Amino acid sequence: MDGAVISNKQSELSDLHSIKIGIGDVVQLQDFSSAKNRYYVKLIGYLNKKSVLVSHPMQDEKLLFVKKGESYLVRGFSGTKTYEFTAEVIDVSLTPYPYLHLSYPQQIRAINMRSAMRIKIRLVCSIKSKNIEQPTAATLEDLSISGARIQTRISFGVVGDEVGVSFRLPVDGVDQLIVLQATIRNENFTAESGGGERLITCGLEFVQADDNERNTLQYFIYKNLMES
Repeated sequence: MDGAVISNKQSELSDLHSIKIGIGDVVQLQDFSSAKNRYYVKLIGYLNKKSVLVSHPMQDEKLLFVKKGESYLVRGFSGTKTYEFTAEVIDVSLTPYPYLHLSYPQQIRAINMRSAMRIKIRLVCSIKSKNIEQPTAATLEDLSISGARIQTRISFGVVGDEVGVSFRLPVDGVDQLIVLQATIRNENFTAESGGGERLITCGLEFVQADDNERNTLQYFIYKNLMES
């Protein structure tokens, strides 16, 4: 997704307070250089009509040099909405931790999506269920903050059962282990092309993840969406 994509879709003008962005959400800062460099930061907070606070962007594991007056295109997701606005750096603080004060946007451009942001993916995962002694190997077919679609050859439960699901996300070159509880919301059976073997596709809804896992999921999904 680049700057033109969100503008060319049906969008609406809104304000930051109405979007209800979440503290700790991952947002993207894109500069206005010819390279359109992108940095991922976390929303620390905001004061209505005053400023927006975000963590200091990093580059090569070091703090990026940021000057007052620099402008960025800020993009993010909130629920089923994508949003973007332009902001200026009004202050750079290094204590008690590094963060930026960005100018508060008078208005933002938002797009209301039909459902939660979801990415197509193929990752090996492991399912633990009370119905089977050993974990079941499966494949993640798609992934969102709220759930996933998986495919497996072995039935591990029925709709309504709670299971454990674990997988490793490749985040910035490092595999991060994600372990979540989930509820089976739907189940379908298909035949594998050629062999005729039965495959089981399940829709899982994640039980509330802790902050670290939620942030990792959000960052991974958001980055994949923005760079696709």
